[in-house]
Amino acid sequence: MGSWTRPTCKCCISKAVQPLVALELIEDINMETKRWLMTRIQAEKIVGGAELMVHPGEDDDGNMLLVSASQHVLLRAAEVVGLYKLYKDGSMIAFSYRDSRNFQNSDNINEFLTLAERQFIILRTLENIKVVDEKYIPGYPTETLYPGEAIFNRLQKSKILHTFYPLHDEQILCKLGARWHSYTNLSLQPIDSIYSYFGGSVAMYFSFLEFFTCSLMPIAAFGAAVVLLSMDTIDKCILFSVFNMIWSTVVMELWKRHSSVLSYTWGTMQMNSQFEEPRVDYKGSMGINPITHRYQPYYPAWRRKLKIWCVSVPVLCLFLSFSLFGMYVFFRMEALVKAYYSENDGCWACVLYLPSILHTLYVTGMNSLYKMVAEVLTEWENHRLESSYQNHLTIKVLVFRFVNCFAALFYISIYLQDLELLRKKLASLLVLTQIINQLIETSVPYLYKTIMRKGAGLKKMTMENTPDIDKIKLQGEMSSFPGMFDEYMELFVQFGYVSLFSCIYPLTALLVMVNNITEIRMDAMKLCHLFRKPFISPAANIGVWQTAFEIIGFLSVISNCFLISISPQVEGYCAENNITPKNVLIWTVGIEHALLAIKIILAFAIPDVPQWVKLRIERVEYQSLQALKHKLAEADKDDSREMAAKETLSDGTTGFNSAESSLYTSNKQLNLL
Repeated sequence: MGSWTRPTCKCCISKAVQPLVALELIEDINMETKRWLMTRIQAEKIVGGAELMVHPGEDDDGNMLLVSASQHVLLRAAEVVGLYKLYKDGSMIAFSYRDSRNFQNSDNINEFLTLAERQFIILRTLENIKVVDEKYIPGYPTETLYPGEAIFNRLQKSKILHTFYPLHDEQILCKLGARWHSYTNLSLQPIDSIYSYFGGSVAMYFSFLEFFTCSLMPIAAFGAAVVLLSMDTIDKCILFSVFNMIWSTVVMELWKRHSSVLSYTWGTMQMNSQFEEPRVDYKGSMGINPITHRYQPYYPAWRRKLKIWCVSVPVLCLFLSFSLFGMYVFFRMEALVKAYYSENDGCWACVLYLPSILHTLYVTGMNSLYKMVAEVLTEWENHRLESSYQNHLTIKVLVFRFVNCFAALFYISIYLQDLELLRKKLASLLVLTQIINQLIETSVPYLYKTIMRKGAGLKKMTMENTPDIDKIKLQGEMSSFPGMFDEYMELFVQFGYVSLFSCIYPLTALLVMVNNITEIRMDAMKLCHLFRKPFISPAANIGVWQTAFEIIGFLSVISNCFLISISPQVEGYCAENNITPKNVLIWTVGIEHALLAIKIILAFAIPDVPQWVKLRIERVEYQSLQALKHKLAEADKDDSREMAAKETLSDGTTGFNSAESSLYTSNKQLNLL
């Protein structure tokens, strides 16, 4: 069995090395390719390497590579990546390798950089290994390489690199699991520990899930009080509508403040976005990138737009028509069941819920089916960047999910104006959807524990004498982490139910809150034990989902105002006082505009970033500006001394004239900048 390659820095040599990332090559990998890849990973950057430490795995002839990094390499890479760390004065500033002594805990790499950050740095370092003078992949002459091409990306495209994943730390994971997904622990989630182990995107989702669940407590208590006290319908609708408007606004604005505090303390708020490499699955004719001047695939934007507008959009419209057809069938069934129930007095009342139950199952199935179709379509559109791919996929699924989940509710409230049917439909959607989700959430971990562990491979994981390399291989056999897309989508639908229609069904928030308490633990258990540990990039917020939730908040004002206007009590009051439907509509629109104005005022009145965070950021920016001015002043002094020396050596010659001197100084300042 081989050993770890030595780090480039002698002071970083140690007996124990923690493997951070595993690379699995294809089973019949050519050993020439493996040796070449190891050489490029460990070589110095001046010759095109990554200066990382690499281990050949179980044996030199195997298909696995383990990668780690020395302390100084990680610190230098942290500066390149642009990580923000805690300075000696308590502020978060961009890490500087030359000034590392003034950063807190920089002498202890495990304290200074979290496990997720170290693994993220190694991933970025591997992705930045470029072709130098190779014409093809050693061992595979048909796989041509281009100057400046990313080797890591090319190995994935050529299917030579089978998979790669960050490795778990069993001791840290056990401690985190005991505090996180244990039902005996009723305290809040260890968000900072989640960030340290899994990274920013995962920690941000679980923080938002916890924040959203806690924010449901007042509206859930208010809804329970309304039901228990049997308040008058009009009072209930008016109170809930106003409460919903204030709640949806305040919750999202307070979440912005909370997420800004988290991102500042994690050092992700001010991180600059790096130049993104093309996606592995991005295809196109090879050409020179005008920005990087490297050979990279190119796909015309007009072809992508043609695919979107001529195929993806029509397919979306087709599925929307399926959704509307299902809604039509639901209303037809509703009418038939009502007629049957009225004609048969001895019929069970639960039959009235049958159409809603069947339609809810149809909605759930269509959601899953279109999600798969949207993924295929978005991949076929051939987006160059991962961020572009995720945005287009999110928009597709968001549009369909909104129509599929809420169209029937809007039709009942706006066209039919049947509040009783709306209440029944909302109750069936909430209860049945949550039952289905909970069955899936709980059955998968249960099967993992009871069936999967019966296999011989997973039994080894529980044995103390299991070799470390076998544990690493078992991690590679787990399913890849699917991301947080479905979880955010579920929260989006829940937020819509609560903010749009909970005035009709006051127990909505209570049901959602109970569901989410279980959801937190189930999601945590799956992430810790069911999936491979994912590579997670730093995150400053929840991204496009913030906009989606805010749009629902604005729609909630319109929805709640309209539901008040069609309530039987309001209609009775208007009939008694001879108020025409036209005047009711005018009053509804006027009140709705007034509430929207209040909502906008509340949004501006609550700052997105706390004052103390703003002050710290501005102080760092001021100090950076002062340091830059000081460097420019020192450069001017050095230029003056240099020109004076040249004039002395010129034996009476005039030296630089004023224009040349000014140009020289300007160029010097630009170089410093």
